[in-house]
Amino acid sequence: MPTVTERKMKKTWDDSFREQIRASAYNTAAVEAVIRHVSYHLRGRGPAELRKLHFLEMGCGAGPNLVWLAQKGMKVSGVDISPTALKLAKANMKSQGLSARVGKLVEASVTALPFADESLDGIIESCVFQHLNQEDREKTFAEIRRCLKPGGLFVGHMLDRGHTVYQKRSAEQLPEDPGTLMLEDGTSKFHLTNIGLSHFFSKEEYKHYFRGFKTIDPCLSTYEIPAAEAKKRGYDRYMQSMWIVHAVK
Repeated sequence: MPTVTERKMKKTWDDSFREQIRASAYNTAAVEAVIRHVSYHLRGRGPAELRKLHFLEMGCGAGPNLVWLAQKGMKVSGVDISPTALKLAKANMKSQGLSARVGKLVEASVTALPFADESLDGIIESCVFQHLNQEDREKTFAEIRRCLKPGGLFVGHMLDRGHTVYQKRSAEQLPEDPGTLMLEDGTSKFHLTNIGLSHFFSKEEYKHYFRGFKTIDPCLSTYEIPAAEAKKRGYDRYMQSMWIVHAVK
């Protein structure tokens, strides 16, 4: 039975994806920061070895990252709390002729994965974990530790505290969960500033979340977005600051 928090989260993201569909604004390109780090890890492996790998995306959305992985020959699975997003992902895989590479595309919370212990060679996520409360972050990272095989790869893409939104509003962070803001400005449902709970990670947190891993390497990526887009979000200048977290169990 889903919790109240999970039901609220499902509605938030389903509403967001419906708005993204109406605006033709949902992501159709693989997240370069994520696939670059996956490529580093897989470099030198031939097609036969890649076909043996099973990668999961936690919060797969419309599935562009899964398409990229499947095109490399891997078996892919995805979970998402939004049924609307999953419909997009399934259609995307089918349109690319990649349905045979799909393991599971299922509606599920990232806090409780429908996969066996040490059954996955890789797990990826992009801009999902940053919208989990403290309790759910603990559960989610525990699921990563549980489901990855020894030597398995995790690559995540998460907000950093150098981000413009956090820098402007850090005084509003929740005292019981440092780094967390509640962002509801009444604009688009697919802008960060109106998505609700948003956690901006510190580098030190990853030592805790990936305890026991052989490699924990958070890489910081910062870049400024165009002025016209910044103005849409209510800023003169807008700096994205993101962690690309590369961890090997």
